[in-house]
Amino acid sequence: MSKDNKISLKADHGQHSNSQTQKRGLLLRFIIFMAWVIGIGLLISLVACQPTDPKMLVIKEGNK
Repeated sequence: MSKDNKISLKADHGQHSNSQTQKRGLLLRFIIFMAWVIGIGLLISLVACQPTDPKMLVIKEGNK
C-alpha cells in the first residue's frame, strides 16, 4: 500500500458521506410526519369515540 492511499483513507475515515446525511434527513422527516399522523389520528379518535347519552324518543299517536 502506498503512502498516498494511506493518506486518502485517513482523510475519509469517520466522515459521513453525502448519501448517508440525505438518508438520515429523510428518515427524520418521515418520523416527524408519522408523529403528526399519529397525533391527528388520536385527536380524531378521541372526538369520534365519545360516549353518547341515549335519549328516549316519545312519539304520540293521537289522543288515547
